[in-house]
Amino acid sequence: MKKERKCRNSNLEIYKKLDEANHFEDTRYWGLFRFGTKGDYHYKIDPKRFSKMNHHHFEESQLRIINSRKTHYFFPKKRNYSDYNCNVIINEIKSLKDEWYNTFKGLIQREQERIQKPKELVAADDYNFMCGVTEYDESQMWAMRKNIENSFKYQRELYSVTCSLYAQFIHQMASRIEAITVYVLARNGKNVKHFDRIALYDYSGAQGTARDFEHYPDHDKLYCIWHFLKHNSISTYDKLKEKYPEVLVDGEFKQGYLASTFLKYSEELIISLLDGCSEFFKEYCAFVYKENYAEAQWNYDSFFANIVDDNIDMIVDPFGLKYY
Repeated sequence: MKKERKCRNSNLEIYKKLDEANHFEDTRYWGLFRFGTKGDYHYKIDPKRFSKMNHHHFEESQLRIINSRKTHYFFPKKRNYSDYNCNVIINEIKSLKDEWYNTFKGLIQREQERIQKPKELVAADDYNFMCGVTEYDESQMWAMRKNIENSFKYQRELYSVTCSLYAQFIHQMASRIEAITVYVLARNGKNVKHFDRIALYDYSGAQGTARDFEHYPDHDKLYCIWHFLKHNSISTYDKLKEKYPEVLVDGEFKQGYLASTFLKYSEELIISLLDGCSEFFKEYCAFVYKENYAEAQWNYDSFFANIVDDNIDMIVDPFGLKYY
């Protein structure tokens, strides 16, 4: 490719003048060139100059893409990080994961701890025994019965709170993932006035449909759980039991029962659903939008511009004392 590039030394005169004048506030000094009209400009990068002046080490995977160019400059594929569909979706899932660790996980633990375990009663706790009205054996039986009742009440309240909070997070998780999915599909021209995830799965291409993706079951599992929680119906229970029985507790679900009490909740379930959906959308965006997630983390204008801006700021305002 290098032989096909023209004007490899076209910027030597520019760099010489910038170096002599120490014009480090000019982005060209750092190997970053702006082009285009005002309000609609982009950047082109002189990779060698950029790497040298910014002391930036490109990884091998990045160099393979950069060096495949046929021009002196490297032109980033997108303008901003959020121009990649995969980044928009994965960031939303990362936000959900942060919310789990920073808010909901602690909330569930605190609510579980708030419910006090009942005191273990003995015969001496029976008022009638202390008054001499009942004998020891009778009061001991009373204490055993009360302990069983109190334990059952404690377990029921604990389970109720746990189910409620876990189900609430799963509702929110699925709703937000669906919302960001609709947003991405809509901005890419798909009619999502009546969104149906079946249309999401039915992408046809060289790799078949989304149902053929390795992580399709993770996304499908989330929806099956969500539908069961929403509808509390035999049909949604049967579908979940048929496809993902490992998430259900033992017992027979009947019409009128509360779905949230039939799921095996755990942090492992939450994280596996989030991580699985993240991988599913990486696959989806790779095949549908031709986006490579690893490349999407750096191949855009503002990635290079931010590095240059930071280096300029380190010279102009090394202590970060700007008032704005």
